[in-house]
Amino acid sequence: MSRVCAAAAEMTYTTDERDDSGTSRGRMDRVYFLHVWALMVAGIVFVFSASFPKAGRPDALLLPGNPYHYLWQHSAFVAIALGVMLLASFVPAKWLRKSAWPLFVGGLLLIALTLLSPWGVKLGGARRWLDLPGLPMFQPSELMKIAFILLLAHLIAKKDEGTNESWVALGWAMFVTLAMGIILLLQRDQGMATIYSAIAFSMLFFSGMALWKLVSLSLGTMSVGLLIAHSEPYRWRRIMAFLDPENAPPDDRYHILNMLIAQARGGVRGMGLGMGEDKWHSLPAAHTDSIFSVIGCETGLIGGLVVLTAMALLTWRGLQIARGSDGAFGFYAAAGVSAMLCVQSLAHIAVNTSCMPVTGLTLPFISGGGTSLISAAVAAGIVLAVSRHRRAGET
Repeated sequence: MSRVCAAAAEMTYTTDERDDSGTSRGRMDRVYFLHVWALMVAGIVFVFSASFPKAGRPDALLLPGNPYHYLWQHSAFVAIALGVMLLASFVPAKWLRKSAWPLFVGGLLLIALTLLSPWGVKLGGARRWLDLPGLPMFQPSELMKIAFILLLAHLIAKKDEGTNESWVALGWAMFVTLAMGIILLLQRDQGMATIYSAIAFSMLFFSGMALWKLVSLSLGTMSVGLLIAHSEPYRWRRIMAFLDPENAPPDDRYHILNMLIAQARGGVRGMGLGMGEDKWHSLPAAHTDSIFSVIGCETGLIGGLVVLTAMALLTWRGLQIARGSDGAFGFYAAAGVSAMLCVQSLAHIAVNTSCMPVTGLTLPFISGGGTSLISAAVAAGIVLAVSRHRRAGET
């Protein structure tokens, strides 16, 4: 795999050609690519560290487990994700734009299958997984984020290009966001609906929407979200446990307290890679939803800050690439992807550090889970595709 990485990095040195409009074409942003690759490598290390206790346990028939099970599985997903990211990086922006509506409709059909077909799988109280014959089980809403960002970028770009009035373009973007929110709530996946809303508000912010309008929309959405949470007892219990974990029922506070205990045990410098003890018995979903707690336990506050800094730098580089795009669609697509990766990273870390109620969200490029990793890789590939089409003088 290292040879593949080296070969891919060499692609960034292709000839820097410029067309008559002064646009730089053909050169992938090497810094962004290597940054994503480094996060994927870190993910392989921490997925193995977090998963080998669970994978190595005997099964129900007392047959020995395989402690390397999730390591090999995640490594295979990383190899696929790397290939998908590189392929996506070669797709021209005009093709991405033309595919926005077809991808969105296709994503809606997959989500409909989770709700209406016998292949839909309900896990953790939400019907968001699809188990189609001959394919590994996957989560359509993770892949749908790509189509959602491309469609919003297409709609909002019309405002800058003068093909639609500002209120028409932004109105369509808000309508699509509302429709996606309703669909995700039908899946009982309020956490993902919140992520979609945050992505949309970020893109509306980049579009220049007046701040008072954006704040009003955000407050309105938060109010509706609280009402929806209050209508579902298990969601409201999570919020109450987040506000007062010490007095919450044991089942409701279990995730919060065990994630905090794991991180507190790590202190400043950590217990050492592989040495965390909480993943053996008390840390829920250690290699996926709680992987930041494993990082905090084994590498301490220092390791947690390194991850936070790495995600911040990735977001900054993505926004720099967006700023240098040669078109409005490329700008909004790269900015939307950067917002998505940033929002999901912050949400995962916030859940693990008890800064927001518990919900099942992965840490992009690091957590286990094939659907989330491939979705993030395709998103990064879109940013790299935009980086191949820069205005003259941009780096």
